[in-house]
Amino acid sequence: MRLKWLGHSCFQLTLDNGKVLVTDPYDESVGYPPLHIYADAALSSHGHHDHNWFDALEGDPVIQNAPGVREVFGAKVTAVPAFHDEVRGAKRGENLIHVVEADGLKIAHLGDLGHLPDTDEQKAALTGLDVMLIPIGGFFTIDTPAAVQIIETFKPRCAIAMHFANRYCHYPVSDESEFVRLTGAATLPNEIEITATAPTGCAVMEI
Repeated sequence: MRLKWLGHSCFQLTLDNGKVLVTDPYDESVGYPPLHIYADAALSSHGHHDHNWFDALEGDPVIQNAPGVREVFGAKVTAVPAFHDEVRGAKRGENLIHVVEADGLKIAHLGDLGHLPDTDEQKAALTGLDVMLIPIGGFFTIDTPAAVQIIETFKPRCAIAMHFANRYCHYPVSDESEFVRLTGAATLPNEIEITATAPTGCAVMEI
């Protein structure tokens, strides 16, 4: 499986069978270059413009934006209910954690998770991960210390940061510096191959 970070919380997963899954596509207001990318399936964690801009996708993708389990082009995709804030959605509503199991790997995209995982379903989803894609910026999501706590609790083989400030995104969120300081995160290219043994540790991808 190949993983490519397209910015913000948007990743492209290319399965060994050639099918392409895209997570949380954003609109141009986020600040990143406009998305123009093909997708066979699109996974959206919630209905905000920086996570569900399906118009940015080429093709006729299958949309996965509701809780449940479905088979998507050879991948098992599990969408687990969570919340966008620490008060059970009272501020910003609901959020989905998506778990993709394909090619012998288990990848979790936490969307705009705003709290520590606290249900059996959420905890099961985050157990035994090869890669965890986790927000770190705070304000709209968990902050970096909470992200580090989640990583230390569930011990994914690799944790990759997302949803943070950089030269493109100027949302009122923190950048990656604290995450790097607290975890020793490595810098990875914006596109990598995921195997049964690599990558490992914490990482920030180039953009």
